[in-house]
Order: sequence, then C-alpha cells, then structure tokens
Amino acid sequence: MISGILKMWKEAEGWGFIEGDDGDDYFVNIANVRKGQKMQTNIRVKFDVTQGHRGPEAENVSLV
Repeated sequence: MISGILKMWKEAEGWGFIEGDDGDDYFVNIANVRKGQKMQTNIRVKFDVTQGHRGPEAENVSLV
C-alpha cells in the first residue's frame, strides 16, 4: 500500500483524485473505497494501485 492526499473529491459523482506520496495522481471511485470511510478533500489516505482503462487507479482506499 502507498499513501497520499485526496486532492479532489466530487461527492455528488462519487469520484476524485489522490496525489500519491510518489508524486503520481491516481483516479479513485467510491466503489474502491472501503466501506464506512468518508472521503473529503485534503485527507490522508492509503491505497493499493491497479491499472485501469485510462491509467493508474486507487483501490482498497482507507483513511490513514
């Protein structure tokens, strides 16, 4: 798992982007957030990385 900051979150649409500590950006969808976790901009999260159709995506996202 790697860590990062949720730099943008669209609550109504259920998606956003995480800036990883490695400097890369990762797309995140609400379906890939662990149950019971509340996402909001500028929180620290940890996640696994998978390769999506449009690039790297975050999965198993949870609060640090």
